[in-house]
Amino acid sequence: MKTKLIRPAMVLTLICSLTAAATADTASDAVIKRKLLGYWNSGRHAHLFKSDGTHYTDVLTAAMGGEGTPHHWDIRGGLYYDDGTPYKILILNEKKFEFRSLDKNATLDIWGRCSKQDMEQLKKCCSDWTKEHE
Repeated sequence: MKTKLIRPAMVLTLICSLTAAATADTASDAVIKRKLLGYWNSGRHAHLFKSDGTHYTDVLTAAMGGEGTPHHWDIRGGLYYDDGTPYKILILNEKKFEFRSLDKNATLDIWGRCSKQDMEQLKKCCSDWTKEHE
């Protein structure tokens, strides 16, 4: 009789554990998504992550009347996806976003947080420089 009760209890415990783990992943993915929103600078490019899953590269180009490059981004299972390509997040906080590709080359990217005001200053600086060097 004990065996008959233990088996269903074990199955129920397993189901609850799997459900809790899936819910935790979803919740932590949502937290990571919120942390990623906003402006970032990779050194070569300025980036904007929007809540609709759009990630614009070359934000400065777009701000100066050109076309920024749109990408689709997502967070699933704790991984950052850019246009479907997965990356392992190493650091993501209020100042730094560091991630590594999962391919054999394992490319490392390190970006710094910047504000919209920072972007406006860069836009003005780039605009002035462009005028001076035309």
